[in-house]
Amino acid sequence: GSGKTTIAVLAGLQLLDVGAVNKLIYLRFPDKKTQGLGALPGELEEKEAYYMGPFMEALTEFGIMQEEFDRLKGQEQIQVCTNTTWRGANVKDSFLIIDEAQNGDFDDLKMVLTRIHDESCKAALIGHSAQCDNPRSRKVDVFSAYIHHMCQKSFAKETPLRINHRGKLSDWADRLMYDPTKGEFYVDNSRD
Repeated sequence: GSGKTTIAVLAGLQLLDVGAVNKLIYLRFPDKKTQGLGALPGELEEKEAYYMGPFMEALTEFGIMQEEFDRLKGQEQIQVCTNTTWRGANVKDSFLIIDEAQNGDFDDLKMVLTRIHDESCKAALIGHSAQCDNPRSRKVDVFSAYIHHMCQKSFAKETPLRINHRGKLSDWADRLMYDPTKGEFYVDNSRD
């Protein structure tokens, strides 16, 4: 609810508009809950479209409707995908949005991040470490570890978003935490 995807999409569209990049790539990590539903119908593109709702909502918010999206996609200026087909990919001259990155494990994040060419790319690694949907990723917070280590380098910056724009209920639910060692719930007020 803090606008992570929306802000990243806006940044990508602006870079595309001024010619700083040739392509906007939206990559989303599928969550195990959805994958547990079984095989989605259709071809790969149709299966991956299931995960692209947040990206499409952000595009609509900026006035880019389906027809314009289809045109940009047809001209290879926009690409939407999951990480499932990224082995061997090369990302050049692009702005890459890696959404729901908290759902990636170490190997997932490493595979995606090692596809990026430094000289011609920008990337936004976005997620919420308290909302991890994959049990393997939940055991070790790889997303936070990547953010911590990358932000010690000159090429990376962290931009925490603290305001939940969905409202009071969403904000409260996001702050409610569970400590399994104590068996207790508590409200995280560290963002006040």
